[in-house]
Amino acid sequence: MKIQFKSVVLTAALLLGSSLTQAATTTSSIPMGIEIPKSCTFTNVSAGIILPEDGSEGLGKFTLTCNMDGGFTTSFRFESLSNSSTGQVVNADGIGLETSGVVDAGVHRNLPINGQPMVTYITGYLNRSIDHIVKVKLKSPITATTPSGVYTDTFYADVTY
Repeated sequence: MKIQFKSVVLTAALLLGSSLTQAATTTSSIPMGIEIPKSCTFTNVSAGIILPEDGSEGLGKFTLTCNMDGGFTTSFRFESLSNSSTGQVVNADGIGLETSGVVDAGVHRNLPINGQPMVTYITGYLNRSIDHIVKVKLKSPITATTPSGVYTDTFYADVTY
């Protein structure tokens, strides 16, 4: 009889305990997200542009990739435009030789290098790399009377977004 009583008490305790711990569900949520800032990157940038003495075009290149669909502008300028109304390569003695230049960027051709915002990329350029070709030349060929020296200037491509 003792054995049966222990068994009945144990069974009652198990049944009573299971009825007190009924299954329940509760839920919580934590919002997630990430903000990726707008950005543009330059790659494949030429190390320099050599200007031919005969006045033909010297070429450089770069690739521009942006992670937004439109909404940015580009402008191209020579450093010399900050001190002069024309682009020019200048030697150590301050003697300048006038230059002119354009940029070809895919469907946008012959964009002047004058420091003014000129291209607003429209929809369809999201994460598309756009190759740009920079074409620069002397306005007049070198002659026997052109002073010797190393003539330099710097080309800048600015992107605003």
